[in-house]
Amino acid sequence: MDWNKTKTIFIVVFAILNVFLFSLYMNRINGFDKLEVLGKDSIEDRLSGDDITYGELPEIKMASNVSGELEPVDPAELRELSGQTPRIIDEHRLVSELDEPFSLEDGDGKLSFKDFLEKYVPQGEDYTLWEIDQEKRTATFFQKYDGSTIYYNENSTLIVQWNEDREATGYEQTMVHNLVEFDVEKDLYSPIQAINALYRSSGVLKPGSNITDVELGYSPIVQLTQTQVFAPTWHIHIELEDGTSADHFVNAVDGKVLDKLSEPVIKEEQ
Repeated sequence: MDWNKTKTIFIVVFAILNVFLFSLYMNRINGFDKLEVLGKDSIEDRLSGDDITYGELPEIKMASNVSGELEPVDPAELRELSGQTPRIIDEHRLVSELDEPFSLEDGDGKLSFKDFLEKYVPQGEDYTLWEIDQEKRTATFFQKYDGSTIYYNENSTLIVQWNEDREATGYEQTMVHNLVEFDVEKDLYSPIQAINALYRSSGVLKPGSNITDVELGYSPIVQLTQTQVFAPTWHIHIELEDGTSADHFVNAVDGKVLDKLSEPVIKEEQ
């Protein structure tokens, strides 16, 4: 037997096999790339096919978790609050009644809270208006971190009450302090991927919907006795065909649709 000739044949065969396997590998990689591109395109195509519209989307690609601590109400600071009678509940909740009602109407007869927050509410500039309930005559504000809203966290919420003459009568406030980014920045799901997560959730994103706002904020994932942890979260506001609107939230790190932001993953009794 000619071993040199046999060895050469084996080398050629293995070389051809390696080339064949490499080509299969490259075809598979290219196939995945095409599937990803098609998947991205199909999101937009499906939305367009259901007449679901949206405007310009934000381009935030990375963000960190944020942590903070419950801020106890300082009794000494309450003495500096004028024109109101404040009291402390459970160390961290400030409840205050105004000595005299304060008008919330602006020059056009619309509700405006800016002057009220500046005059009566400690660190009122750190809150942003979330919801007005005309029937209950209350306005709910959420605390902000670095300009971004912390959604549905009972420990960082302000509620303002008013009377039937549209005059503020009091408020209830909680706050988180020492807010810092405590984790490495993570790659985020893009806004279109978050929208797709809603689209794939049964009955959430209906045909004919108009997505009017997509913004990045934070939602609670851990609420311990003192420590609070918040995850980057996409808030998606939708206007429906029947004239109603809805707010939905998607965890920007894992793409999970958040049904109940008021129920964090971990919670200890205080």
